[in-house]
Amino acid sequence: YIYCTTSAVKAELAQAANAKALQRIEEVRSARWDTSSWPVVDQLVATNFPDEIVSLDMPGTNTVGTSATIQTTISQISLTPPIRRIRVDCIWQFRGVELITNTIETIRAPDQ
Repeated sequence: YIYCTTSAVKAELAQAANAKALQRIEEVRSARWDTSSWPVVDQLVATNFPDEIVSLDMPGTNTVGTSATIQTTISQISLTPPIRRIRVDCIWQFRGVELITNTIETIRAPDQ
């Protein structure tokens, strides 16, 4: 019983971490990056998405959520055509012992 409840709580926290990481991916993907305008607009830079401390809430419980850190990395894959990689890590600790990272990556071109 203890193993099952521990596993269920860990799975729920992992799902909450994925949701927070996906939320950040959507924020980054919605940043304006327009290479066809003059001047060029480029909001898709890491400084626009600093590290953020979030709470991994567990709905249906009266417990305080676990804190997590959202880290965003944006790197250039190609200049011609212009393509960037977006990587979001949600780093959290389970029961103060086990450090866990949920990672989501995607790529993006301008005007998307």
